[in-house]
Amino acid sequence: MNRKPFSIAVAYFIVIIVIAHFFAQANYSWTSNTISDLAAQGHTNKWIMQAGFIGFGLLLTWGVAFHFNKNRRAFFLLLVAVYGLSILMSGIFCTAPIDPAIPYSASASDLHSMFATIAGICLSLAIFWQIIAAPGKPEKRNHFIFFVLVIGLSGVFGLAENGIVALDKGIIQRLLYLSGLAWLVYQERVFTNKG
Repeated sequence: MNRKPFSIAVAYFIVIIVIAHFFAQANYSWTSNTISDLAAQGHTNKWIMQAGFIGFGLLLTWGVAFHFNKNRRAFFLLLVAVYGLSILMSGIFCTAPIDPAIPYSASASDLHSMFATIAGICLSLAIFWQIIAAPGKPEKRNHFIFFVLVIGLSGVFGLAENGIVALDKGIIQRLLYLSGLAWLVYQERVFTNKG
């Protein structure tokens, strides 16, 4: 039986996200608030989503080590490792609370945003790397589709977050996460089929 650490990391992360919604603040809306808001400073149950970010980062880093041990020329995995570690760090440093009346650490919120941005850039670069490195046209095409989804949804999320387009940023971000997580599972499947 082949181990699938990326799939385990993705399943863990999705389960924690779903659980965290049941313990969200009263004023939390999954359509307009982000996943990071589930771990916002000042939220009593923020530890649940923090465990999701940190656990996902650890599991994904373990997955990178596992796959790199079997695929020594898969250097894009270093970008996946930085992605995972950045998600982990975004779980340590929490975003600002939804309620502006709650005191919070602006520096922790800034660090959260910085690590989330690094994570997004690294995942995008890893997917782009695989567009170039993939041996066949069908695999290149699949990576390209994931790349367009991730980049496109990132752009739309940025526009929604800044109020430039009237879209629910919570929904856009969840689609963005889903695209990135689906790519990790797809890439692991590529590894498994080659092994």
